[in-house]
Amino acid sequence: MTFFKYLRDHIYSILIVLVGMTFVELVLFLDPQVNFHIGTLIYTWVLAMVFLIVNLAISYMHKKAWYQQLENYQEDLSKELFGARNNEQKFIQTKINNISMEYRNELTELYQNQKDQREYTESWVHDIKVPLAALKLSQDDDLDPALIAEEIDQIDYLVDQALYFARLNNFSNDYLIQEQDLNDIVKACIRTNKRLFISKRIGISFDLTDKKVLTDEKWLSFIINQILANSLKYTDNGGKISIFTTTTNNNIELHIKDNGIGIANQDISRIFNKGFTGSNGRQSGSKSTGMGLYLTKKMVDKLGHTITVNSHPGEGTETIITFLDLPYYK
Repeated sequence: MTFFKYLRDHIYSILIVLVGMTFVELVLFLDPQVNFHIGTLIYTWVLAMVFLIVNLAISYMHKKAWYQQLENYQEDLSKELFGARNNEQKFIQTKINNISMEYRNELTELYQNQKDQREYTESWVHDIKVPLAALKLSQDDDLDPALIAEEIDQIDYLVDQALYFARLNNFSNDYLIQEQDLNDIVKACIRTNKRLFISKRIGISFDLTDKKVLTDEKWLSFIINQILANSLKYTDNGGKISIFTTTTNNNIELHIKDNGIGIANQDISRIFNKGFTGSNGRQSGSKSTGMGLYLTKKMVDKLGHTITVNSHPGEGTETIITFLDLPYYK
């Protein structure tokens, strides 16, 4: 900021001083009891103006470094603004730093979302090639129709996963929290995965409460389908999956428990990390991207539920989704 611009910003202060000084001079000049020479009045008026200009010049020089720093700051928003000397500057400095921090956080989140989207797209394209290749082979070989149906189900699953991943950042525009019947949602999820239940001869026990829960049907269905898909994937033929509910502190808990291979102790704390497949994903040869449980945890958090996983190697895995008591939402 130049000195003339600084003066223009303080034009009202200058005018007030001028008018005030002129008024005082006029009162003294018109007072019959006071004998002032007109030259003295003009001299004092000019002297007051000189002091005013000097005061503004000193104030400007005092703030010039601050203005220069403000001009340079916009070229590098990665740093914090500093150097404020008075309360006004400190107030502006705090506000600018807060805005810059929000901007940096949003920019970092945007970059991370773009990175996640790119990594997921690359992984998704790689994963979907497997069932597509199997379907192409089926045109030349007489494959079991059940195997073809499983590959089609896998494609449907991957497409749904990509769709929900794309919607995750705009979650607030795509969900509706209302009372839902867990029985209906879970039964629909079991029907979705019925081919794997049948092909692997996995038994199922089912005991759910009749009480309603507050959730979004579509997003909760994806969550349960992901958990069931993992249970079916890591449970041997002839195994069993139990689905039941309990109530703790008036909160309904949905349990999905299998007697599969379980999860290694060192992997439990990392299963919701993006891209983490664990020792099971690396050793079993199954198609594991490490994105399913990552999406599951994100969705559970956005819906206001909680999810915990208990597992012991060789004994199976139990996943618990807790729905908060209804008054919590009111």
